[in-house]
Amino acid sequence: MGTINRRQFMARTGAATAACVWGARGAHATVGPNNKVRLGVIGCGGMGSRHIAALAKNPNCTLVALCDVYQPRYMNACKAVGETTGVTPDGYQDFRRVLDRDDVDAIFAPTPDHWHPLLTILGCQAGKDVYVEKPACPTVAEGRAMVNAARRYGRVVQLGTQQRSMPIFQEAIEIVKSGKLGQITSAGAWIDVNGFGEGETPRPVPQGLDWDLWLGPAPYEPFSAERFQGFMGCHDYARGGQLTNWGVHLMDIVHWGIGKDRPLSIQSMGGSYRHAPGCDNYEVIETLIEFEGCNVTWEQRPQERKGGSGYGIRFQGDKGVLYVDRTRYLVEPADLGIAKKDGAPELSWANDDHHNNFFDCVRTRKRPVADIEQGVRSTTTVLLAGIALKTGRKMLWDGEAERFINDEEANRYLTRAYRAPWQF
Repeated sequence: MGTINRRQFMARTGAATAACVWGARGAHATVGPNNKVRLGVIGCGGMGSRHIAALAKNPNCTLVALCDVYQPRYMNACKAVGETTGVTPDGYQDFRRVLDRDDVDAIFAPTPDHWHPLLTILGCQAGKDVYVEKPACPTVAEGRAMVNAARRYGRVVQLGTQQRSMPIFQEAIEIVKSGKLGQITSAGAWIDVNGFGEGETPRPVPQGLDWDLWLGPAPYEPFSAERFQGFMGCHDYARGGQLTNWGVHLMDIVHWGIGKDRPLSIQSMGGSYRHAPGCDNYEVIETLIEFEGCNVTWEQRPQERKGGSGYGIRFQGDKGVLYVDRTRYLVEPADLGIAKKDGAPELSWANDDHHNNFFDCVRTRKRPVADIEQGVRSTTTVLLAGIALKTGRKMLWDGEAERFINDEEANRYLTRAYRAPWQF
């Protein structure tokens, strides 16, 4: 799909006074004084605030610009950073002001899901490296556009799948790859939360909120607190709720362990049986995904527990099984001689090791541990599970072409319409 250039966009949105053309900078990084990466953070809400708190204390970076469509958020964030570091970053309501700045080397994009693709693509076009939160994208076509933008403009793009940087998962994958569990012919992931509210009440837009910019490429809807604060329950902003929120994290580790990231077939069933039956994103989901040489399951139920944990990943070999989550791993049977490992408690979803891997790659131009290609592949698998829920049938997938085989109805879910003037 075509990409609107900045001059055209600014003219269409009535901001032509700032209409200098964005051009991609070279693939070689320029970083600030003392080799610190100069950052702009776009999105200062729940996840954004966690990132900002961690980044303010990280010696590898400097926060120079914070942005949020809701003014009180970026104003409070700027104040907090100033109190922590002694230097208050500049605050903006419009992300384009951040991308305009020559002293911003990279952006963080912890926004609602429906903004991830555009912010990544426009960031790459503006010559910025990008750390974007998961899921990478609401649709498969947008994910491929993100990868293409990263490669075309020579940018480092890291997905916020921080489990790739956590020692507990690295050690667990070493066990899986060692052959001690035997041949892995089955794997899976599970989660025991997925509640969303029912209904919404339109209200006046709060003072200081640019609701139109929050909606961005999504269809226009009147403001409601339920959409603004509970966007994960709405299909316009998140394609799957916890299926895509937690599912990307967990399926990413499954892909890593089995060494496969392109499904052959997929089928799902589910619904919201206890409450909110009209909710876009389902509470109970069971999915079976076929990979070459391995079957993979996704299970999402209230009070779901395996290996003593309410979420995690399972690798089943012909000699044993490994369960892993963010705090420990467990191998059965005990006679395999692999002791249970308890890792460090997770202090923040904004993981310092994952941040620092990104900063290292900004300086060296290497691919990060959660490169956008891998992140899009992990997102794609759970997006396919969501599409299978909508169609209600088993579907065959061509991982190279990134299309369903002989199923044009299902293929229509692989992209989404953008509200003018936004394009990707």
